[in-house]
Amino acid sequence: MNAETNKQIARSFLQSADDLDFEAWRAIASPDLVASANGGDSVNRDQFEEMARGILGGFSNGRHIVESQVAEGDLVATRLTWTALHTGEFNGVPASNRPVRVCGDAFDRIEDGRLVEHHAQFDLMGLMVQIGAVPVPA
Repeated sequence: MNAETNKQIARSFLQSADDLDFEAWRAIASPDLVASANGGDSVNRDQFEEMARGILGGFSNGRHIVESQVAEGDLVATRLTWTALHTGEFNGVPASNRPVRVCGDAFDRIEDGRLVEHHAQFDLMGLMVQIGAVPVPA
């Protein structure tokens, strides 16, 4: 696949999460997907879907805004911002009804038109400050 096609596949993966369309999400993610978030252990597709559902379940109106993308061969790097409204429990923190804006990066490998690797880093500490779980630093 060419670089532009691979970038679109990576964007479609993010969009399916925003739409909470896990059927489309699974169609994009290979059954053999290996994923990780914020330096955690690698997980398989089912485990990653469970993790994503847990995170997204604490927020509404989530949107991944692609700030920039670079692709080379089967690899895609995406710099993004995620915006949402904290409307449900997240990580033990009850809904604050606060808007959040979180910067992050995703690194994907595409094979035969599907994601086979997805590794993401997000500003989790910044998110926790925004929802009131951590005091604002002085």
